[in-house]
Amino acid sequence: MDWNEDGLKDLLVGENNGQVRYFQNVGSVGNPVLHYVGLIQVSGVTLDVGDYSQPFVNDWNEDAKKDLIVGASDGRAWLYINEGTNASPVFRTISYIMLASGAQLDVGDRCGAIVVDLDGDGVKDVVSGEINGKIKFFKNNGTNANPQLAASVFLMTGTVQASTPGTSRLDVVRWDNNLTYDLVVGSYDSRLRLFKQAATNAPAPTITLTRTSGYIVPGSGGTISYTIAINNPNPSTVTFDLWTDLQLPNYGYNPPMIQRTGVQLTTGASASRNLNINVPGSWAAGMYYYYGYVGSLSTFQLYNSSNFYFYKNTTGDGAWVGEWSFDGWTEEPAMETLVPLPLDARLAAAPNPFNPTTNLSYDLPDAGTVYLAIFNTSGQKVVELANGYRTAGNYQVTWDAGSLPSGVYFARLNTGTQQVVQKLLLTK
Repeated sequence: MDWNEDGLKDLLVGENNGQVRYFQNVGSVGNPVLHYVGLIQVSGVTLDVGDYSQPFVNDWNEDAKKDLIVGASDGRAWLYINEGTNASPVFRTISYIMLASGAQLDVGDRCGAIVVDLDGDGVKDVVSGEINGKIKFFKNNGTNANPQLAASVFLMTGTVQASTPGTSRLDVVRWDNNLTYDLVVGSYDSRLRLFKQAATNAPAPTITLTRTSGYIVPGSGGTISYTIAINNPNPSTVTFDLWTDLQLPNYGYNPPMIQRTGVQLTTGASASRNLNINVPGSWAAGMYYYYGYVGSLSTFQLYNSSNFYFYKNTTGDGAWVGEWSFDGWTEEPAMETLVPLPLDARLAAAPNPFNPTTNLSYDLPDAGTVYLAIFNTSGQKVVELANGYRTAGNYQVTWDAGSLPSGVYFARLNTGTQQVVQKLLLTK
């Protein structure tokens, strides 16, 4: 982005404190040299959107001058119209990107709005990541000069919401050099994910990894227990590959630890296994993230993924010693176990009272959009644990309330047709 119109690409950088820094390229096209100029100003005061600012440059009002859009932790896209020139932008007022309904564009938390004609209809739309790792699309039903943005919808991969582990940040590219835009998405882990616009097949299988033991491994080593569950919402049998890998404390990745190809599940079937990960005492201390995937290894297509984390306390020299052990995963034939579907939506917590983690189990009688969140006694949302499409079946998620004070909390499950509330007691 050429901020000062000198023919060289410059850089605007958002900050955790909500400000935006300007770095001018004082080098050349082939050898950029960035010089820090200062913080972007609005009427002589430093631009500040609160937290987690993400700037994006676009001529929003189509007056041939670049404007500035800044996503923020409050979920909104702050809009600064350029009242100067392209070579010397001047911002005097603050407004917000609005929807056609008159409401402010709001993704909930940690907006990262970018402007792009994603659907190829000739008018610019808005796409944004958010704190839970999902990607929201605001279609423009108006014109470029007068955008009329519809309410957000989640971008999907088949019937599964496109997502990352959390706080998704994205850019648009024409990855395969066709006429459609694809998305490259970063997250709080060290990976970039590519979502390509392409014709989608029937709903893909979904995978859920659930840690069933505590998340702390002693310095001397120990065992992490978990469940891996796969569901097939397709109207026909599906064939897919399954694999897992591990993100290390230094953000490196270990190769696939489980890898099975040609797995089949019939219509509406589920498969599940209870497994263990043996963690030697010589492994490095720190946070580990364990990922499971279903997709196609031959075509590098990812249908769905899930993950959990665990923490190993300090001991040893951190060398990679020993082998993984997956007790319980011994079946070689097609892994199929039919699981009876629940008759009603149910929500339970164990242990309860708890300190500081509890496992929230919920049952869904039908497929659909599910929302599960924790609220305090004042009705304020503390954390969102599930938000998106789920097939019918049984699910479990762990809530770590280690940073919260003791007291009463409420878990609220909303399936669209039913709402269930579970009282929780955190004791420290």
